[in-house]
Amino acid sequence: MSVRVNVAVWAGKFTTKVLKLVGSGGTSLPGKVVLKICPDILGHLAKNMKIICVTGTNGKTTTCHIIRDMIEANGQTVFCNDAGANLLGGVVSAFVGAASLSGKIKKDYALLECDEAALKSIVEHFGDLDVTAVVTNVFRDQLDRYGEVLTTVNKIRAGLSQLPNVRLVLNADCSLTTSLNDLPHKELYYFGVNGPLYEGTSSDISDAVYCIHCKTKYQYHYHTFGHLGGFYCEKCGYQRNEPDVALSKVIAFHDSSSEIEMKICANHFVTNQTSDAKEKTLTAQVMLPGGYNLYNALAATTIAQLIGLPDDKVVSVLGGLTTHFGRMEEVEYQGHKLHLVLVKNPAGFNEVLQFLIQQKPTGNIVFGLNDNYADGKDISWIYDVEFERLTQSAAGAKQFFFTGKRAYDMQLRLKYADFDTEKFLVEKDYKSLITRLGQSGEDTFLVLSYTCMLEFRDKLAEFIPLKKYES
Repeated sequence: MSVRVNVAVWAGKFTTKVLKLVGSGGTSLPGKVVLKICPDILGHLAKNMKIICVTGTNGKTTTCHIIRDMIEANGQTVFCNDAGANLLGGVVSAFVGAASLSGKIKKDYALLECDEAALKSIVEHFGDLDVTAVVTNVFRDQLDRYGEVLTTVNKIRAGLSQLPNVRLVLNADCSLTTSLNDLPHKELYYFGVNGPLYEGTSSDISDAVYCIHCKTKYQYHYHTFGHLGGFYCEKCGYQRNEPDVALSKVIAFHDSSSEIEMKICANHFVTNQTSDAKEKTLTAQVMLPGGYNLYNALAATTIAQLIGLPDDKVVSVLGGLTTHFGRMEEVEYQGHKLHLVLVKNPAGFNEVLQFLIQQKPTGNIVFGLNDNYADGKDISWIYDVEFERLTQSAAGAKQFFFTGKRAYDMQLRLKYADFDTEKFLVEKDYKSLITRLGQSGEDTFLVLSYTCMLEFRDKLAEFIPLKKYES
């Protein structure tokens, strides 16, 4: 290990320590300091490591958390950019944090959440290393930063094309994600859902209406949500691939979990083949709410098959999951529950609406919207969210609160969706909002954009103990 690498690691660790001493949770700054000293630091620190990258529009953070639990359940060690700092600086910070002062990392896996646009700058340092890449899905997200969905796909493609031996794990139900199967690759695996998840879900396929190859309109055998489902093109034959890990049946949906049946093509996973069976069935309880979280569980289960995790351990991990920052996070305040739900694009928001429809809320609902860089400056996407589907199911709610920099824009959108405007109340001051929620004596669902969630949680932590989220 060169002197330059050692100096960079020391500088990164020193910066991290200083940030903690001053009470900052920053995880990107140490990486930026390290990169100034040694721009190719990742190539040095990642040498001889097994790397799992998770990218895509929705589900990256949750999928990473499940994969981490899978790896640890297999008796192996892993480090990850837990805080969700998924640009190059955050990934470098994670590597430096895992390294000793001499630059050695004694972990079996590096598990990295990678921003779609930053993927290329991250993986270009990994070359011929043992890399597995999971692509969760591609939806419209922050149009001012990513552009349309084909731009996002091409950013992911540009990153993965630098990894000649990459092992690809793709969402079979996403026509955009599946198109990455034409990349040179060593191994290719699919996960997906073999039928509709539930009745009444959003049928908006506007993110991918036309075939990515010949521009003919897709046909569908079924939808799960957004443009995901059993797609096929009548003209060129491009279609959904059969998944290696498939959700074959939803036995039951509960408020905070789902019971499912999975079909697994056992003979496709050489590392996990314990018998001559070509297919096996697993029944599991996924301790996360919402149908969209089932895709995250399927992606992680595919990784579990690749690392050789026994089936009983897979079921145990899925049954022991807990929610994390803003991902249906539940906290208690003044004797009532606050459900914190992160939203950032139409497809994800529509799935949150589906969850709320099932809940039929009778307490408060808070909608929070910011237009900071991390949220996306263009908020026109809220008019692609199907709020009208929630109008009746939320008719019993006591109050609709609006917060964040663009609170009035969100209020107007719900007025157009024919919500009861007599129940509307704008409260941009988070402390005042929290006080009102405590005084209301009701359970509350808080549906917040990214920086709105950060700001609200910071203020909530002044009222009740919360695990600090580092960003």
